[in-house]
Amino acid sequence: MGIDDVGIIGVGKDEFNGTLDGMINGRTISWVEDIEDDGYPVWQDYDAVQRSTYFLDREGNLLYQFNLTTLDPDDPEDYSFFINMILDYRSNNGPGVIRVKDDYVTIQAAIENADNGDIILVEPGTYLENIDFLDKNITVASLLFSGYEDYSPDQTIIDGDNQGSVVTINNGQNQSTILLGFNIQNGNSAEFGGGILIEDSSPTIDRNIIQNNYAGSCGGAGGGIAIIGDSYPYIFGNKISNNTTSGDCDCDCYFGGGIYVDSSSWPILGGSVTLGNIIFGNISDNGKQLYRDYGGDTTSWTPIYAHHNYFQFCPPDLADVYPLNGWDLENCHTISELKINDSILNVEEFVLYPNYPNPFNPITNIKFDLIVSSNVSIEIFNVRGENIYSDMSKLTPGNYLREWNGKGFPSGIYFINVKIGKSSFTQKALLVK
Repeated sequence: MGIDDVGIIGVGKDEFNGTLDGMINGRTISWVEDIEDDGYPVWQDYDAVQRSTYFLDREGNLLYQFNLTTLDPDDPEDYSFFINMILDYRSNNGPGVIRVKDDYVTIQAAIENADNGDIILVEPGTYLENIDFLDKNITVASLLFSGYEDYSPDQTIIDGDNQGSVVTINNGQNQSTILLGFNIQNGNSAEFGGGILIEDSSPTIDRNIIQNNYAGSCGGAGGGIAIIGDSYPYIFGNKISNNTTSGDCDCDCYFGGGIYVDSSSWPILGGSVTLGNIIFGNISDNGKQLYRDYGGDTTSWTPIYAHHNYFQFCPPDLADVYPLNGWDLENCHTISELKINDSILNVEEFVLYPNYPNPFNPITNIKFDLIVSSNVSIEIFNVRGENIYSDMSKLTPGNYLREWNGKGFPSGIYFINVKIGKSSFTQKALLVK
């Protein structure tokens, strides 16, 4: 949303003054000092006083006015009140704003009722759904990006519940289509794009967490994101981790655990320190973090622009990024510079990967890397909460793989709980016989 979409004017007169008497909290809002009484049309037309704020439509007609003196910009409730007032009095011929859960309970219902150019604002919470942008150029954004809160996409979760790609954008959308500020998890696609599938479209994927998604059956690509067809998306500021591309077939046919790019697609990944993506801990046979498909001689092809992205090792090696000459990886960074510490990764201590394959029959693997010595406990529970497997050991730094054989147990959902040091994580596994 830009200044052209909401008509808003804060009015004062004459000389700038940052210390007007009467302002709250040490005069935290700067204003224009009232020196002259007459001669300013807006004051004459609207009988304004200092600190008046006006909402106008695009033709300059007054929609609403009030006085800002009583509002504290450092108070979340006051800030939220003001943001919502802007939305309520937005220009009628600007983009519509649809709120989830105020207007619609689900994100998909909001998309179905949106028009091109609309903005869908989603309040924090977990949404168990798989969303499709249909044929619309719209913005779907977490409400946390109203500007008051710090960047925290982990609070607004779209959980695909292993029912397909979490997000699908495949009807020719352009860069005005934006997905912003979500935790996108638990997608499961038999072919492409467990987390996000982009096909023949060019959206902007901005500052999301894309984690614990899965792609593949007998072949597959793009556990986190699959970009296929004639697609030219912008991928900025995302954290793409612990996604898996694998399956049951014994073949070298699982590509791009983090991001898979078709031979006809040309995304832009990163571009500056603030726009760089954080890509780590993804699993596949080829190109664990990034994979670019190719159909012929690659000696003279143009690499995909991927500056200022973050990897565990900089520059990444052939196992992580394939083929290396297919990517322009200048100005890359190491994740250790970021000091990440969240529910998926603490680079100073360990990396926990999603169990794979998932779904499985009857064996699934639990993989983790230890950076420092630690006590590791693995427990598996059925849907009734009964503990059916336990393993505990003191381990030194290294790479570890633990196998669980579900033979003898019925088909269904199981929960794998891994405790590493003081941290505890639970992953969902589906046994299918």
